[in-house]
Formats: sequence, structure tokens, C-alpha cells
Amino acid sequence: MLPVIAWYENHADELGDFGFRSAQVHALVDAALDDAALADPDHPRLPEVRHLLAYFLYRQGRYRAAREQFRQVDGFTEALPWRYSSTKSLYYRAIRTKTARKALTESRRPR
Repeated sequence: MLPVIAWYENHADELGDFGFRSAQVHALVDAALDDAALADPDHPRLPEVRHLLAYFLYRQGRYRAAREQFRQVDGFTEALPWRYSSTKSLYYRAIRTKTARKALTESRRPR
């Protein structure tokens, strides 16, 4: 997860959605998803990891995967990325709600 955190801390503001959707960041998120899947479910840092993964997946347009991460966490808003917002709870809820709506729409699209 450290590469994802480092990327977020150094590039998130300057690159916007384009940066989040790059092949490099997709690979970082996929590796972090694999690590989270293998982690002890009781690991004390796993919820924080899931918060950041949910955010990255949302920014990448991977709404169903983001929804799955949100389902596994609570509303803890001191995790990245929410803690950088002056309206932590509102920001968290807004992204979580948008994710749920977009995941539902995504699920209804014919393949």
C-alpha cells in the first residue's frame, strides 16, 4: 500500500483524474487490492487501506470494486484521503454515495 500512499501524497492534486487512470496507478491499485485480499481481516490498518483503495477505484471509474471496499469499512474520516478535507464527513459520504449510484448504473449496463 505504501506505493499507493506515496503516489497520492505526491501527485493526486497535480494530475487529476488522468493521473489516477494511468496504467502505472492502475497497476499500483491492483497490487494493493491483491495485498488487501491476502491480509489478515483483523489487521488494524486494513480499514485505512480500504478507504484509500475505495477512493482510488472511484477516481478510476471502477465503481463496483470501489463499492466493495466501501462495504468493508466504516465512516472513519481520519483515513486518507478524507482527512485532508475541511469537511471530512461530507466528502466521505459524497464519494461513497456517488460510488454506490455509479456502481448500480454500471451493473445495469448490458455487456
